[in-house]
Amino acid sequence: MKIQLKKTDIEGKIAELGSEQPWNHNILLTHGIETSPKQQVSHGKNLVKWERIKPILNMLDVSGKRVLDIGCNEGFFSTKISAMASYVKGADIDTLRIKKAKFVQSILEPKNLDFEVMDIYSPEIQKQEHFDLCICMGFLHRVPDPFKAIAAISSITDTVLFEWKSLKHGLHDEPYAYFSQKGIDKDDYYGTEYWLLSYAALESILKRQGFMYFYRVDDPRQRRAILVASKVDRDIFKQPDQILHRGRIPTLLSHTKRYVKTVVNIVSGKLNS
Repeated sequence: MKIQLKKTDIEGKIAELGSEQPWNHNILLTHGIETSPKQQVSHGKNLVKWERIKPILNMLDVSGKRVLDIGCNEGFFSTKISAMASYVKGADIDTLRIKKAKFVQSILEPKNLDFEVMDIYSPEIQKQEHFDLCICMGFLHRVPDPFKAIAAISSITDTVLFEWKSLKHGLHDEPYAYFSQKGIDKDDYYGTEYWLLSYAALESILKRQGFMYFYRVDDPRQRRAILVASKVDRDIFKQPDQILHRGRIPTLLSHTKRYVKTVVNIVSGKLNS
């Protein structure tokens, strides 16, 4: 019989793990304890993301399905989806993140969930059994070679749900890829930002891997993009994309600001092409 940890024991373990590496996901454990009890307003935080993808998961109907959570971090999404799917595997290259995910698992005890340290670029990914769905939450902009990462994912699933920090300027229907000017994150190496892709850029990469069906969720109020991609037709692709417009005036002002900046750079000689 499993001995349930006391509230003080759980709080002590959360603090211990947090001293090794700050918690990213806020996960509700027993006794009403939260792993990172702060108000979440950032579009990159797990509770905000969950409210956005939950309707999509319902449309995809993951009941009875095998789901792979690539870049699972501390396991919030894996744990949530395990209540909906038949089996979930959470994979992350960061050993400290997986250590925390396994601690959460030991408290909440989902029976159909595994966590594994895994590098998306390693041969191990090719050895995985086929998954009905792969989710990539905040993953795409944190890999140095998104094309190679997507090729690896393509080998083990036909359907992927992406949530990522997209290129939010320029036309989404143009295949832009912008390399982040941020440096290496010394405090969180695997959280380093690399490529910001437009919707069209990501779709172009996916098409080369055989993905032909796409469903976009583009909300300018959110600084993160969502895309469902599949090699096979599904009911979700019969739905119109969720494209929310912020209005003509805000859009005009945004583009005018960039245009003026470009003109100033040309006149000052900082831009010659």
